[in-house]
Amino acid sequence: MRPVMDGFDVCYAVKHKPNLDNIFIAILTAKGQDIDKKKAEDVKADMYITKPFRVKEIVDVVHSVFNTAVN
Repeated sequence: MRPVMDGFDVCYAVKHKPNLDNIFIAILTAKGQDIDKKKAEDVKADMYITKPFRVKEIVDVVHSVFNTAVN
């Protein structure tokens, strides 16, 4: 919900650059409607997490991503 580029725009820009397309992007948002989830899917977000969320949930995602990247 930024004035120039929102998170969806940033995700799209990153995921459509050949040298950056493998970067894991999790969208953390207060927007939980189906249309927003679909938009995240369309811009190739790897994960869509709505507020409220548990910190442990985020930590688990980070651990999972790093473990996958290392292995």
